Amino acid sequence: MSILVVDDEFTNLMILERLLENEGYDVVKAMSGEEALELMEDPLFIETLDVVLLDVEMPGISGIDATRLIRKRFGLDELPIVIVSGRSNEEDIADGLDAGASDYTTKPIRKTELLARVRNAMSLKQAIDARKRYEKVLQEDFDLAQKLQQSVLSANIEDEDIRIMATYIPSKKLAGDMYAWYRISPQKYGIILFDVMGHGVSSALITMGMSSILFELVHRIGDPAKVLEELNKQMSRLFPGDETEIYFTAVYLYIELDEMKLSYANAGHPPGLLRMGNQIIPLENTGLPVGMFEDSEYTSQTIDLVSPGCVYLYTDGFMELYSKGIDEGISAIRELIHEQGPAIHQLIQPDQSDDADDLCLVTVEIN
Repeated sequence: MSILVVDDEFTNLMILERLLENEGYDVVKAMSGEEALELMEDPLFIETLDVVLLDVEMPGISGIDATRLIRKRFGLDELPIVIVSGRSNEEDIADGLDAGASDYTTKPIRKTELLARVRNAMSLKQAIDARKRYEKVLQEDFDLAQKLQQSVLSANIEDEDIRIMATYIPSKKLAGDMYAWYRISPQKYGIILFDVMGHGVSSALITMGMSSILFELVHRIGDPAKVLEELNKQMSRLFPGDETEIYFTAVYLYIELDEMKLSYANAGHPPGLLRMGNQIIPLENTGLPVGMFEDSEYTSQTIDLVSPGCVYLYTDGFMELYSKGIDEGISAIRELIHEQGPAIHQLIQPDQSDDADDLCLVTVEIN
């Protein structure tokens, strides 16, 4: 436990050093604000420093100014500073605390009080360090979880007959948007995009749970409505009863290139848009969000495809880039499709606001 003591009076330094060392603290001394700030330029010194005891009245950089300079580098929640001053009126104490001191005590030094304030500051630093260690471990876990989540996202497909691409920008490290596609046979593809309610860890866990069953599910079941019904059953098993409000919207496509047919089911998701020539066909809602009700049923719709065509699937975060209103957002996306086609991916600029949603766009070009 290391304390930096700063005082221009040699006698005061010796007294403080003796008091603190008798209590088991490691003491480093500085006789000016300049010397203290120079010591704190050393990263190795900072790693071991727990508390600063700082005199106010010193030539050159005063204790108040030194406190302000230290606070530019280290916040109140990073390094405790205890001012030890001969000034005891309310205004002087307020000046010290306003400058960023964690605590303030006065001279002449009263041993019991000083040591109590040092113990309090040391406890604060230990709590800070414990929090930092926890945050470091938590960040490592988040980074690993993010890598795992991103590892299950499907890679772009660029074949002669079909081209599938995604742009995905999570609002946080872990997100609730998820997409996947599967080549079920040489001419048949299953494509899903879903958006879990909320953001962060809980939403990410649901996306991972659902993605773990999708491969077997889409290879076993062709009908999009049945795929969503099976996902709904899985959600009911994971979160039984009515006490939770955990659900996700989804749209699932089943494309048969040999038959030039597209079948889909939409579980409360923003309507996908199918462009063929100058026509844009909405892939409208055909059921409730997955997991909202245990007995939800879905219907499939089938559309004959004309080449070339392109399906645009997106989450509400993408729609909200252009408007907070649903109808206005969809209208803006339709205009972009008419103007840009699949090049719309290159125009996406993420929302930097604090309340930004996860953003995902998937395009399926059929040639």
